[in-house]
Amino acid sequence: MRIWVLTNEYAPWFIGGLGVVATQLSRAVRDLGEDVTVIARGKGPARLARNQAIRVLRIPRRKPFFHEARRRFNTAPILLAARRRAVAWPDLIHVHSVGFANIALHLQELRNIPVVYTCHSLISDEPWSPHQDMMKRRQERLIRKADRVVVPSEWQRQGIIAICPQCADRIRVISNGVDIPGQVKWQNTLLVERRDPGTRLLFVGRLIPQKGIEELLQSIAVLRQRDWPVTLDVVGRGGLQYKARLAELAGKLQVSQHVRWLGFQPAQRMADIYRAHDLVIVPSQLESFGLVALEAMACGIPLVATQSGGLSDFIDSNVAHIIPSVDQYAIADVVENTLLHPDEVAERARAGRSRSHSYTWNSVAERYLALFQDLTASRQGVRAR
Repeated sequence: MRIWVLTNEYAPWFIGGLGVVATQLSRAVRDLGEDVTVIARGKGPARLARNQAIRVLRIPRRKPFFHEARRRFNTAPILLAARRRAVAWPDLIHVHSVGFANIALHLQELRNIPVVYTCHSLISDEPWSPHQDMMKRRQERLIRKADRVVVPSEWQRQGIIAICPQCADRIRVISNGVDIPGQVKWQNTLLVERRDPGTRLLFVGRLIPQKGIEELLQSIAVLRQRDWPVTLDVVGRGGLQYKARLAELAGKLQVSQHVRWLGFQPAQRMADIYRAHDLVIVPSQLESFGLVALEAMACGIPLVATQSGGLSDFIDSNVAHIIPSVDQYAIADVVENTLLHPDEVAERARAGRSRSHSYTWNSVAERYLALFQDLTASRQGVRAR
């Protein structure tokens, strides 16, 4: 089966979880023997390259390939670029990014090619932007027109049904996956003594209000007032204005010297970053899935997390210390309780790593491939008639 994957993010260029999923899932589907071509955002001239046996057509976000005002890739120039590079028409199109919706729906209509849209999050749930209404309408059109819509959690499925009830029978829940490190090097170093060298906390994610990073910074101040020598490392990108707001808040709270802003980190470094910390904190107010929590579990790192949105599909008190509400004292109380009970921490970390084995990329890819095969077989039957 020839599959086109249309995504704004693809290795090595990521913003968040969408890029990780698009990359790892495409590679896993390729490993199952399928012919995968990725069309993704790139820099410089349009070019076709090989990335781990996958053809990757990189398209720059500029004329004639990209329409800046409409915030979408242009159909005709991209299809021409693919044909000039001898990229065969697909049997199925897998869309991750709504900027490619018009291309997928054009081929669906023109060539009767089935379209699967993986909806990583609803644009209406994202921070406001000047283009949000336009992108929201585009996403809703893609949801209505796609042959199947895949979501990573039951919570996300219910969110789509709320805006498109007639789409319910076309929505499928397939969780995201995770790489399972072969060796867990982390050692339980949490100490009850308040004069220990310090407890290393880690936050990973986009720097947006829904992630609870402001409340997390406030909780660091509360914990240090309680004489817990905690430090916080923050991994992730964010808008300049919001990053400045966070830095200003850290200064007002007098915790700037205890917080490191590490910015974006390559995916291949993340396992080592997780294992260099004592606790991973996921204080999200809203998550369509929560890939960071699953990655921490796979590395065997103790997890403190909410059960917001899709996190509730795989996070419970057996594998994590649960934050009951996203406020500074609730977060601080849970972290403090964690530090006081290191044996429970270690047990939950072991249980989390065990649970993560149910979310391998191979198993996720098998479910996607079964869906792809059903759609292409059905479409071929229609063509035959």
